[in-house]
Amino acid sequence: MNRREMKRFAKKNPQFVTWAKKNQEKVQALARSGNYTSIMKEWERSRRTTWSDRKEKAKQIAQSVQDVRNFMNNVESVFGHLRTLHEHATRHLKR
Repeated sequence: MNRREMKRFAKKNPQFVTWAKKNQEKVQALARSGNYTSIMKEWERSRRTTWSDRKEKAKQIAQSVQDVRNFMNNVESVFGHLRTLHEHATRHLKR
């Protein structure tokens, strides 16, 4: 991979640009030596998720699912209260 291909790749992949800015010293050292392939290998290596990352992501997803369930229960509860109020109101109007 050469410099032109690296720039083209960076334009298509904003995540790569973000990573390169965070690891600027390492990227600049490799770029100075013209070792663009190593830059790509480092980026690919950094993108691999670790077991702890996957575990954390699973916890976040489980929490989100629980939040959605709680929200749905709250909505059902509110509708139940509204239904009860409506039934009481209609009973009194019928008299």
